Amino acid sequence: MRRPARARFTHKYQQVALSFCFIVRYGFRKMKKLINSRASQNNSKRKEGVKGSRKPKPRGGDDKEEQSTAKSSRNTKRTNKKKNPAQSPAISPGPKSQVQPKKDKNDASIAEDEMIPGSAISTISTVSTVSTAGAMDLPPQTPPKKEVVASTRKTKAVHSDQPCQSSKNGHTPTEKWVGEAAAKSWMDKADFAKVKADFEKIQSASVNIEKDCKKWKSHSKLNQSDDYPALDANLVKVENEYVNMSQMDVPLGRGVLVGQLPVKNSEESFWKAVFEKRATHILVIIGTESYDFFPHKVEDYRNYGQMWINNRRVEQLNDDICRYLIEVLPHGCSNSIVCNLTVIKNWNIDSVHAKHSVVIKETIELTTFLSQATNEETALIISHHGAGRAGFFLSLSVAVNKLESKTEPCIADIVKKIRDQRPKAVETLTQYASLYISLFYFIKKKVVKVDGDKKASPSDPLGKKSVELTQSFTNSLIAEATQPSLMGSAMTDASIAGSTVMSLAISGQK
Repeated sequence: MRRPARARFTHKYQQVALSFCFIVRYGFRKMKKLINSRASQNNSKRKEGVKGSRKPKPRGGDDKEEQSTAKSSRNTKRTNKKKNPAQSPAISPGPKSQVQPKKDKNDASIAEDEMIPGSAISTISTVSTVSTAGAMDLPPQTPPKKEVVASTRKTKAVHSDQPCQSSKNGHTPTEKWVGEAAAKSWMDKADFAKVKADFEKIQSASVNIEKDCKKWKSHSKLNQSDDYPALDANLVKVENEYVNMSQMDVPLGRGVLVGQLPVKNSEESFWKAVFEKRATHILVIIGTESYDFFPHKVEDYRNYGQMWINNRRVEQLNDDICRYLIEVLPHGCSNSIVCNLTVIKNWNIDSVHAKHSVVIKETIELTTFLSQATNEETALIISHHGAGRAGFFLSLSVAVNKLESKTEPCIADIVKKIRDQRPKAVETLTQYASLYISLFYFIKKKVVKVDGDKKASPSDPLGKKSVELTQSFTNSLIAEATQPSLMGSAMTDASIAGSTVMSLAISGQK
């Protein structure tokens, strides 16, 4: 017999209700299992991240009954709070745009400007550059106020199975510099009398202008001076045009160009050489000279014959450093190159720059660029004659690179090899001896610091040796400056005046 309609509806409703309850119950069970499995996975991951701080399990723990899932989850959260130590705030993750290639941790010490023999100028804090060498990794420190931007990968590297050692003030000790052994051995051999004798031997070498410098001599109107020859053998060739620029073979991974400031009406040939050689890293060293071979204002451009030169950016870092982003494009060409052009100011001819850090930081910029550039790219160093100051900068770059490679630099061999390719490079005794003084400063800044302080420990052997040698070399140069006849014909009034104030620069070595 068929049931009444109401009874059929009630029966059907009961079936639907039972099905719904079954589905809800089944869903809750599945969700509960999923939550428990994820909680156990997270718990195991947290335990792996804090292996160093995990306490050993008590014996007999395997015989205990397993607690309920909800209670186990709550206990897991409590234990994780106890076991997981606070993440060290010394290194915090930052945006990718701020992450720079890793450098030696001790490179941060070069940020402090100090005086170099040649002038008495107060210390000025320089600004990090926009290139890849501008960023510096600092050693992790426990105080939360001292933070540097870095990647998340470095944050993970803070964890260790062993507790981090710290000094009395809570700072982690700085790692030992890789070039410390080579630096110590090199400093033990430093002697001013031998340095002077080496320079006099290098200075005695002569150049056969009639035989080896024919192109330079035949284009005297395109040279800054008739006293600074350029060899034909390594002269840069550009479409049968003359450019006072030499291709230098140096141990920096690739060749480097060295040239003079282009004279008026020779800018087109100069920029053609820059474009063809892909010299995308240019250093211009000046004192009181003008340098009007490219536009100085942003969004300004000039046409030098068939070369279009456009200024895309200007960055005045301080009184000594100004950076330009220069676009170079030949007429009729669709692909331009962009050059990072740095002007180092306040560097007088025949002398050295007044501040150690300005020069050292730019040598690091150069070596970093050469190590990361493409095979087609190169660097160009320019001074008024492309000799004394340009040769000093290139020689110092090679010496610094050798120390960073755990090799003792032989200054005499470095300068001699550069002079064989560019006559009169490093042309005065002041410049030659200052190569040693600059390296003394560099070494002092690279040795182990005290509690993260920028200044080297007064008791550090290399730090003390650096100060003593700097004082000795400075006093010797001042004594030589009072006897110009002993300095050779290249010792000008400017270099003598620079040497007489060297004693004032020693305060920067403290």
